[in-house]
Amino acid sequence: MRRTTPLLAAAALTALVACSASAKDFKKEGEKFLESDEVADNVGFSFTNASCEEPPNTETGTTYTCTAVDNEGDTWEFTIEITGENELTVVDGNVVG
Repeated sequence: MRRTTPLLAAAALTALVACSASAKDFKKEGEKFLESDEVADNVGFSFTNASCEEPPNTETGTTYTCTAVDNEGDTWEFTIEITGENELTVVDGNVVG
């Protein structure tokens, strides 16, 4: 049975980004974070092939979309929010295919 509930219903996951982060840095860090052991340990799925769009800017509150494939072959779509000057938070994740 496919999972249809939000991945992060229990808690948002937060990562720190390098100092003076650019939009390209947030894109790369989002991809790296989705594939991290921290995410796998917190949500019970490991992810590969993460791909994020480059956010339009690096202002706090900006959101952008990423996709990744879990260890069962399901594709997920994530919403990531820039929550600080050098911080991002995965605020939502759902199976899309």
